[in-house]
Amino acid sequence: MKKIYLITNDKIWFSGKRYTSNNDLNNIINFLNNDYNVNLICRKSSKELNFELTENFNHFDLAKINDKSLDVMLISITPYNFFILFYLLLVKRINIRGFVYLRSDGFLEYKYRFGLAGYYFYYIMFSIIKRYLKILSCSNNFTKVKVKKLLHPSELNTKWFAKDKPKKNIKIDFLYVGRFKKDKGTFYLVDMFKNYLRDYNLTIVGNDKSLISKKYYSDNINYKNSISNIDELIEIYDSSKVFILPSFIEGFPKVISESLARLKPIIIFEEIEYVINERKGIFVCKRNEKDLRKTFNYILKNYSDIQRQIEKNYFYTKDNFKKEFLTSLKYDFWKKY
Repeated sequence: MKKIYLITNDKIWFSGKRYTSNNDLNNIINFLNNDYNVNLICRKSSKELNFELTENFNHFDLAKINDKSLDVMLISITPYNFFILFYLLLVKRINIRGFVYLRSDGFLEYKYRFGLAGYYFYYIMFSIIKRYLKILSCSNNFTKVKVKKLLHPSELNTKWFAKDKPKKNIKIDFLYVGRFKKDKGTFYLVDMFKNYLRDYNLTIVGNDKSLISKKYYSDNINYKNSISNIDELIEIYDSSKVFILPSFIEGFPKVISESLARLKPIIIFEEIEYVINERKGIFVCKRNEKDLRKTFNYILKNYSDIQRQIEKNYFYTKDNFKKEFLTSLKYDFWKKY
């Protein structure tokens, strides 16, 4: 079986079993395991992580690589991935072929975090890497040029579309599932509910709640740890009225597909209007209390009609994603070398 070296910025926590911070890496290894012996190059985490990596792979030491040529895959463009690639090229003097899988907009992320200097730093990394690797992307926004074939990442399976009996007396007004970070807009969201939306409640599912500062606590905000069990995650979606995604920047957020699969309307803010992709059931509002109230009340008033519209969406599943991914590798990438 051919070897492929998977280079990722994701950290792995080794504790008998192996864990990471999200399930994306597990999916990619699962897809590659069909045809490859996967060798993972990554950093170790000193902190406990909650998504178990169940797929087979070798955690590889760079110093032990003695091959004259390698097939590689970079997951996103980051300084760590950039350094590893050029260590292999310039220090090890290895011939490299492969691709980089872009699952977020690095141009936007680096500009948001570091200003124009960050934008140009990413531009330099991107420009150099694309000279050596082919690009596999989820959006034309991530590459600034039109990509012939786009991927549609998804973790949806048949469980997400089960027609369960509708819940009565739903108590969660707003639900957010994701990381507690500045660029995700969670600090802004908490401030809004703590100080201006006291008559509504918000549930946040994500980080280890024990690590969240007490200054972000409020009697109308409920924090829950990350949920990796699908049944439990579906239960929390079904127990909410509206999903809210407060991010200032986004890539290809899987929570949108998850929420819509459970027929839950979504509220986003103007900065990430581009994530809609013609899907029904997503509402854009201005980043202020007045417009959020107005949008929420409109959704509640027209809830049944909105759910019927959501049902008309086309949903990509994990099986669709796997087929797209492997087809792109086989016919659009390796065949061209």
